[in-house]
This record gives sequence, structure tokens and C-alpha cells, in this order.
Amino acid sequence: MPRPNISHALSRLSLGARTLQTSAPLPPPTSPLPPSGPSSSALPPLLPATTPAPLPSSTPDAFALIQSQSTPSTGRYIIARLHARNHLLHPRDILTVPTLKPMQAPGTTLSLTKILEVGSREYAVRSPAAEAKALKKGMSFVEKRTVEFPAISPELVRCELTVLEHTKSPMERLLKKKRRKGYQKTIEHKQGWTRLRVGDILLGNSGGEI
Repeated sequence: MPRPNISHALSRLSLGARTLQTSAPLPPPTSPLPPSGPSSSALPPLLPATTPAPLPSSTPDAFALIQSQSTPSTGRYIIARLHARNHLLHPRDILTVPTLKPMQAPGTTLSLTKILEVGSREYAVRSPAAEAKALKKGMSFVEKRTVEFPAISPELVRCELTVLEHTKSPMERLLKKKRRKGYQKTIEHKQGWTRLRVGDILLGNSGGEI
């Protein structure tokens, strides 16, 4: 049986392609197309779902916005500095810190004196102390050690902590040795802790909560 001629088959394919390429052009559209300019669209321009409210111009206005979204026991938070650390606190939270000195009896109420920030779901009021790290950039070493930025005044924000209990962690044993000295010592330590319950977050100024 003779083998098919490949060149003959390729020529037939090329002829078929030429016949497809030489087909009649499409007829022109009967109706004119609308102009493509941006001003020709009849649809209204896209706008955000809600227009953002203007920012408050004073501290009383800012506290009024926070009060409109929250209550003293729900919907508020504070950032307070305690034991050289910043803590994010909400009402009825349980805060565990190293044992407070002097040791307070359970049931004692303590007031936070260094509140850096207070806010609700959408609004917040921050003090210069909350931006201390950014504000200290460019200062000399002596200035960084001596400068102090104010926190929010207790007349504006007040929050109290109630002492729940004093407890200790499990015994920790640390073995210390000195090489080729025959020295060996075991150090035992129990870290003490104080548990505090966060109370309501009260706002002063025009709200009259304090």
C-alpha cells in the first residue's frame, strides 16, 4: 500500500485556510453605537456606602462620640501602664501581674493613674504618653531618660481594679554548676502573682459618669 504524500496533505490544509481567510466581510451595523466618553453614561457615579463623619475638634466632642457607642460596662477599652508594661483592658477582665507591693488584702480597690488610651469600637482618645516611642525619636540620650509625657487625666477617665487573690506559681528549680570546680547549687523559686478584676470604665467631662 503506497504511503500518503505529506506535501499534498499540507497543501490541501493551506488551501482550506486561504478559503477561510478570503470570506466576505461582515455587514456594517444598522444602528449607530453610543459614544464612549465618560460623560455620556446615564448611570450615577459610584459613591461610598456611608459618608464618614467629621472628626471631633475638641476633647469633649471626642468623649461624646465614645459615650454614644458604649456604656461604662460594655463597648469600651483602655490601655493602661502597670508594672512597666502596657495592658489592653476591658470591663470585667481578669488581669494577672507580679505581686503588688505593698501587698493589698483581697477586696481592696485600686485606681489606675496612668491611662494612655481610651476608646470604643470606632473612636479613641490617645495621650502623648501613648506615642512616647515615636516622640522620643531625634532626642538625645539625656532627654530620653528625663522627659515625661502626660497620660489622660483621672478627671476624664477613671477605672478601678479590685484585688481578687494573691497566688504563687509552681516551684521552679534551677541547677547551677561551675565547670571543673565541683560547685553545684540548686535554686528554688515560686513566683508570686496578684489577680485583679477590671471595673467599669467611666468617662468624665460632659458625660457626668465620674
